[in-house]
Amino acid sequence: MVWRAVLLLALAGAAGLCAPVPILFDTDIGSDCDDAGAVAILHALADRGEARILGMASCNVNRYSAAALDALNTYYGRPHIPVGTLKGDLKGPPEHSSYAEHLANNFPNRLRTAGKAPDAVSLYRRILAKQPDRSVVFVAVGWLTNLRNLLRSGPDEDSRLDGCELVKRKVKLLVDMGPKIRPPGKGWNFEQDAASAREVVNNWPTPIVFSPKEICWAETGGRLSETPEANPVRKAYQLWFASHGKGEKTRHSADLTAVLYAVRRLGPYWTLVSDGGLEVHEDGYSEWRSAPDSDHSYLVKKMPFDELARVLDELMIQPPARGQR
Repeated sequence: MVWRAVLLLALAGAAGLCAPVPILFDTDIGSDCDDAGAVAILHALADRGEARILGMASCNVNRYSAAALDALNTYYGRPHIPVGTLKGDLKGPPEHSSYAEHLANNFPNRLRTAGKAPDAVSLYRRILAKQPDRSVVFVAVGWLTNLRNLLRSGPDEDSRLDGCELVKRKVKLLVDMGPKIRPPGKGWNFEQDAASAREVVNNWPTPIVFSPKEICWAETGGRLSETPEANPVRKAYQLWFASHGKGEKTRHSADLTAVLYAVRRLGPYWTLVSDGGLEVHEDGYSEWRSAPDSDHSYLVKKMPFDELARVLDELMIQPPARGQR
């Protein structure tokens, strides 16, 4: 519709007063439906001129996860976004997904299976090498295997820097949806590859902002029924709900909150605690400790969950500006 296109252009123009945030997105898509919701949020923010999506990769061992990402990007009119996947050190929960294979086989995409997707680390190195120094915001909403492998990577044809130095030079911030902080405990993402979580949290050379489990309880996704049946995000939620057999209509917004913070920062949504650092135990248990020289911070709820849900749902159902409608 013409009026909707005009509205999106106006929003993009307003957001354009600030440069769009360059985002690299690492996800365990397939294990839960909120990963698909987070991709929808990211594209909605890109359509508004608030974000620029540099690339994505899956840390999930599911062979269809990268293709599912590519299908989502294609629906939103950005099939050019490079998509990688975890290769080599395959860790994580079982490979089954209630929706990744369906998206890969029933929605347009270039990959179909993980075999056609490049290695996540090689992809990240290639993208980072081309970016301005200290410009990229990394968003991780799954286990941290890909990021650990990136830190361990050596020089290659894309950069003479090793992984740690490349990240230090090119990345501005890591936003991680992984731990449980208030109270301390085990976040599911950290449990899946606790060794990688410990290594990344201890050695990541830029500031990290954690979006912990306790701020993720805005229930979203119920309004996806207002979108076309051809929307792969709607289908991902439908299949995930059906497979769990509990009659859910909404899902928590764990991954969505991390994306929203990465682009819009605190806004009216959260406050930030920066008086210490996160310690991750061998089993993935995490707790906040005094650490005056730490670059760690974590988000604390400010906006009521029902109000935050309305913000997120409105973004999630926003029609693609340049893709299918």
